[in-house]
Amino acid sequence: FATILSVYNKWMFSAEHYNFQFPLFVTTIHMVVQSIFAGCSLLIVPKLRPKKIPTGKEYIYKIFPCALATSFDIGLSNLSLKTITLSFYTMCKSSTLAFVLLFAFMFKLEKPNVKLITIILIITAGVVLMVSDETDFVWSGFLEVMTASVCGGLRWGLTEVLLRKESMGLTNPFVSIFFLAPVQAIVLLVLSGAVEGYITIFKSAFFVTFSDAMHTMGIILLGGSLAFFMIMSEFFLIKRTSVVTLSVCGIFKEVATIFVSTLVFGDRLTIVNTVGLCITLFGICLYNWMKIRNANQAANKAIEDQEMSNSQELDRSEDPKHMYNMAAESTPILMVDGALTTYRDSDDFERRRSSEQEGYELR
Repeated sequence: FATILSVYNKWMFSAEHYNFQFPLFVTTIHMVVQSIFAGCSLLIVPKLRPKKIPTGKEYIYKIFPCALATSFDIGLSNLSLKTITLSFYTMCKSSTLAFVLLFAFMFKLEKPNVKLITIILIITAGVVLMVSDETDFVWSGFLEVMTASVCGGLRWGLTEVLLRKESMGLTNPFVSIFFLAPVQAIVLLVLSGAVEGYITIFKSAFFVTFSDAMHTMGIILLGGSLAFFMIMSEFFLIKRTSVVTLSVCGIFKEVATIFVSTLVFGDRLTIVNTVGLCITLFGICLYNWMKIRNANQAANKAIEDQEMSNSQELDRSEDPKHMYNMAAESTPILMVDGALTTYRDSDDFERRRSSEQEGYELR
């Protein structure tokens, strides 16, 4: 879904293809679609509903800033696709992890250390190489996508701050979308009117006749549906497997998107571009490996502590550390159109923890 959505956005906004030059308007509709889908999901499946909801003060001071950063992230990302290639966009957007780490330092979600700073420098060096030899470089598009990456880093930092407040009730993606997407839609609605102009939009060739308007809206709604299904597939992937699987899929997705863009849109990659991409992906892989190793060490230490205290079982209510960090930060492109939490289906989670405990006891 993520790769298809990327190709869809480039096809939609590119002057050489569908040439719909109003990405902020499209993103606004996407947010509306996601709000409706999330609301219907909560209505149909009661167990997804939160036990607590944010207060008005929390909504204004905590949810709104996150929604604002998300709106700029997604809006500017789509806006950049009007002028730059999909492969160049994907390579630049991979720098989001570096900004996520910087904002994590700022919000004291991570402690600065040599390893994390080295990862930031590796990713930065890769992006510099990718940009330095881009054959279809456009300054406006480059600035838009890099600003989107900065907003993406801020977005995920604010999102983690939100998710650490269990009292707010953002327990799964359905709830997160339900509370965030309407605010994002309003912000993008204002931005679209100011930047693109609704008179210009509805007087364009895409809305001349009723059939043209229905055709255009159908294509736009398709993109919103793809975005929602992408978020849900991420959610259910983590629920059934692990964040490690999502991390690997996220890296594979970036490579797959660039490969597809060369086939569909004829994007050209130079040797320097490719080396820069490999360096950036290496930095992302290094970060994933470091987080996975730390999580394993923490799990082993917990087991040793339990054995020393002659306990027969681990505390089953304890979640793996940094679960959200690993998901959001290691797959910034995969996460571009929505939020993901550490929610687990209780039965599935208990079964997995039981099997893990049996494995530890055998070992």
